[in-house]
Amino acid sequence: MNCTKEGVVKNILLTYLFTLCVLTFSLHAQEDKRFNIFYEGWQAQSNEDYAKAVELYTKAAKQGCSAAQFHISKMYEEGIGVKLNYEKALLGYEGIAKRGYVKAQFLLAKMYESGRGVNKDDEKAFYWYKQAADQKNIDAQLAIAYMYSKAIGVEKSLVKSAKYYNEAILQGSLKAKTSLAKLYINEKKMYKHYNQGKKILIQAAQKGEVQAQYYLSQLYRDSKVFQKDLDLSLHWLENAANQAHIQAQYELGSIYARATNLESNYEKALHYLKLSAKAGYSNAQYDLGLMYHEGLGVDVNKSRTYRYWTKASENGDKDAMHNLKILCRNSPLFCK
Repeated sequence: MNCTKEGVVKNILLTYLFTLCVLTFSLHAQEDKRFNIFYEGWQAQSNEDYAKAVELYTKAAKQGCSAAQFHISKMYEEGIGVKLNYEKALLGYEGIAKRGYVKAQFLLAKMYESGRGVNKDDEKAFYWYKQAADQKNIDAQLAIAYMYSKAIGVEKSLVKSAKYYNEAILQGSLKAKTSLAKLYINEKKMYKHYNQGKKILIQAAQKGEVQAQYYLSQLYRDSKVFQKDLDLSLHWLENAANQAHIQAQYELGSIYARATNLESNYEKALHYLKLSAKAGYSNAQYDLGLMYHEGLGVDVNKSRTYRYWTKASENGDKDAMHNLKILCRNSPLFCK
């Protein structure tokens, strides 16, 4: 037995893959053969030998290995090593989803929900999410809870929505805590849970759930849920921004750019706006262009203004489009 750190990890992985491959079968001599074929395919895919991976996955799948069928279906869905083929992906997922393969149930639901490679069908999406959710797949539990809350593919039921959020919470999902908190706070029919919603929102934020932190910052800034507290609002906004929440980064940068009573405001404004802009947030790109155009905390640099407003324009910002035309008309040398 390989007892090095790497060996232990490999042994755990092999055990997991073997379980996936034989999950739907009673144990008999051919299972080792199925697994070995699947594992060779998995190694080939890891080494980017996709032709060999497809050949081996197909062979293992024909012998009943669900994990092999899942992997080859995912390759077809994403066009990895094979020509993109949603029909083959759908058929592959559906075959093993019907046999209870939870990852296939979840991805099949996503395809029906998004209409990716298939006609969008909320009812079928709901059905397959529920199959996966009832097998304790956390992402499916979150999806099904949301669908119940918004009557997507199913009759609206806030009680059932809360049930699935709570099931995900029992498995340790902080995202579920945030979503349940919003359900309790915002839905009038759940008013008896209003204070509990506030409590679990704070708990989720304290444990580092970024959406809870951002939402809490909004509530402390401007709502009737909590007493207005701008210091707490800024605290939670910074927490969210430091966890790469793009909109939080933008809002925090904007606050520092416009504030007059915060130290090093322009330095911090540039820091957070650049993070948000790098992630493609057009409002941040526009504001950075404006700072360089007006010399707010930086030297005037119209080349950078042009660069940021061009990016914002490409992302659909109409103000950036308008100002870019003016910039290029008045200072054409910078628009190259």
